[in-house]
Amino acid sequence: MPAAAQTYQETIELHRRQLIVDAARRVFEASGLERASIRAIAQEAGCTTGAIYPLFRSKEELFSVVLGESLKAVTGQVHAAIDGIVVPAKALRRATLAIYRYYDAHPSELTLSLVLFNGERTQKIGRGSDEKLKRQLDELLALLAELVRKATAKPFLPMARLETSALITYLVGLLALKQGRKIDVLGNNAAVLLAHYTKNMVARLGGV
Repeated sequence: MPAAAQTYQETIELHRRQLIVDAARRVFEASGLERASIRAIAQEAGCTTGAIYPLFRSKEELFSVVLGESLKAVTGQVHAAIDGIVVPAKALRRATLAIYRYYDAHPSELTLSLVLFNGERTQKIGRGSDEKLKRQLDELLALLAELVRKATAKPFLPMARLETSALITYLVGLLALKQGRKIDVLGNNAAVLLAHYTKNMVARLGGV
C-alpha cells in the first residue's frame, strides 16, 4: 500500500478513535464509570459497539484514556504557567492557580479524576491502567513538590511532598465547595482563598 494511503488511513483511524474518546468522556461525565456502558458510548459516538471493541477492550480502558488525557492537559497547563519563571514561590503560585483554573473550567473532569484517590481504583480500571494513571498523577505532584522544596528555607523532600498533598487537598476542597455552590456562604472567592493559602504556606516554609 502506498505511503500516502497509509497516512490517510492512519488519520481516519485517529479521528475515529478521538470521536469515541470524546463520546466516552461525555457519557462518563453524565453517568459515571459504574453506570456507563459501551452501548451508550457507541450511541453517543454515532457508531456501533463493533466499531469500538477493536480500539478499546472495555469501558474501563476508555475511562483510563479519558483520565489520562485530562491529566496530560492539566500538567501541560502547569508547565505553560511556570515557563520562564525563575522565582520558585512565584512559580508555585502560578502552578497552583493553573490547576485551579483548569478544573474550574472543567468541573466534570475533576469529578472523574477523584477516582485516582479511591483505594478501589485498581479493581475498577485494571492494574495496568492504574499504574499508568498513577505515573501521570505522580509526575504532576512531583512537579509541585519540587517547587515547594525550592521555595522553602529548609528543602526537605518528604516535607515538600506532605505540604504538596495538603495544598492539593485544599485546592480540591475549594473547587468542590465552589462547584457545589457552597462557597458563597463564606462570602469569599475560591481563587482568592487559594492564593491566600499558597502565599501563607510559602511564607511559613520560607521562614518569613
